[in-house]
Amino acid sequence: MKYYIAIDPGSIGYICVRSEDGINEYFALSEHDPREIAAFFAKFSLRPQDKFVCVMEEVHAIFGSSAKATFSFGETFGFLKGLIIAYGFPYHLVQPKQWQNEIWITEDKVYRYKHDGKKMVDTKNTSINAAKRLFPYEDFRRNPRCKNIDDNKVDATLLAEFAHRRNL
Repeated sequence: MKYYIAIDPGSIGYICVRSEDGINEYFALSEHDPREIAAFFAKFSLRPQDKFVCVMEEVHAIFGSSAKATFSFGETFGFLKGLIIAYGFPYHLVQPKQWQNEIWITEDKVYRYKHDGKKMVDTKNTSINAAKRLFPYEDFRRNPRCKNIDDNKVDATLLAEFAHRRNL
């Protein structure tokens, strides 16, 4: 069976493992230390009969972010990329706009206005709408006690759907 390991990197990022039959398994990066994250990847490397492909959002520093935040973000990205390479998984780095353009439809889009009056797409809420449309029975909260949908979990799930559609 083929599995897609989709990673939304970041300090509160998420991993979604999607099988060909559409069953998802989730892993919250912020709730685990580096050893536990490595163990999560290791369990997949021990299943040689299955094929695993990793897809990670290729992200860059955000203009206006502090040096500390940018360094921390890059450190997490590098750690995850290192794990993928160390365990020998084939991987693809996908820019957010690439998967968003394929997954979002016009009805999903939510707009907001900047302080200068310019209209722009609210990416978080648009992704949430797309996820609800594609996976109506999936619980996108970080845990059962949460009231709000976790946009990191949503992005990881949609990235896995993108990989599945593209048969990466």
